[in-house]
Amino acid sequence: MPLTMLGSGKNAIITGCRAKDKTIKFLEGLGLVPGTEVSVVSENNGNIILSVRGSRIAINRGIAQMLMVEGCGR
Repeated sequence: MPLTMLGSGKNAIITGCRAKDKTIKFLEGLGLVPGTEVSVVSENNGNIILSVRGSRIAINRGIAQMLMVEGCGR
């Protein structure tokens, strides 16, 4: 499912990305690669705040729609 479907406070594992190469490289630089656990902290003005490896990252809803995740039950 797309990351945008994940509710606040929910955890998931990134399984893939449906973006173009340039966007994928950008996300890799942020640490958003397949196998990484992410948690949605909040949603603010179309931006999604994620907790990734102890850091908080804001991405826009369009990019979040391209990130595919699988719930991990925590």
